[in-house]
Amino acid sequence: MYPLLFKIGSIPVETYYVVWFTALSLMLVWTVRRLSLYGIDDGEGRRVLSWAFLGMLGGARAFEYVWNFPLYRNTPSLLLDLRQGGLSEVGAVLGATVTVLVLCRRNPKVPFSRLCDAACLPVLSAMALGRWGCFFAGCCVGIRSAFPFALHFPYDALTVTRHPTQLYYSFSAAAIFAVLFFFERRILRRGVPRGALLAPLGLILCSAMRLSIDPLRAEGLSQASGLSLSHWVLLAGLPLETVWFWVSWRGFSGRFPRERRSGKTEQARCP
Repeated sequence: MYPLLFKIGSIPVETYYVVWFTALSLMLVWTVRRLSLYGIDDGEGRRVLSWAFLGMLGGARAFEYVWNFPLYRNTPSLLLDLRQGGLSEVGAVLGATVTVLVLCRRNPKVPFSRLCDAACLPVLSAMALGRWGCFFAGCCVGIRSAFPFALHFPYDALTVTRHPTQLYYSFSAAAIFAVLFFFERRILRRGVPRGALLAPLGLILCSAMRLSIDPLRAEGLSQASGLSLSHWVLLAGLPLETVWFWVSWRGFSGRFPRERRSGKTEQARCP
């Protein structure tokens, strides 16, 4: 049971959902505000983001169903109980990416690569903030440890301390955010590149972060069951993300459009 934050009437409001709802809402609002920075049509961009948000939630729940398939197979009624289980971070990113890819495929007003870069920093900020919801809820907890940063969680005996993996995720996401923030500042000084640069680099760093921290989770890579669906997706995506970044970087080092405040676009020559 998650710790309660407060009640609205007789309805309990749980910390986990409050923090994640806040993080995802801020992510969506900030992404909308960044559309003009990447020369994306505001109306079409909002429409795509609305569907991407639903795709994100669908992907997050789909991975939860796969992860705990025996439970839902034995009790199908739990499929509609959103209080059962959590949200998969990897599933959320995959669901949103597939949705955006489909909707942007033939929409020149919302280039896929630019929308991905526009959403990259807001997504990382949501990950950094949302993991505190996991921390307060006591989910995604780490294995037992006597490490100096190990913490006691209320579900354990008083003598048991664990890795606060939720905070490891949060601080790592914040560090990746800082790296990409300064990287974006340098990129946008030269214009808006044709291909995505922040998104593939962010995916590479986040994949490395998850594969490094997950072995410390109680239900992570340390278990005899081996790799989960999320880990296989992360490993399969790494070479694709690397190629994506390499191709985009080559295009960036050549000619790319420079967006001016007047809204006009010109070709800028790189030395």
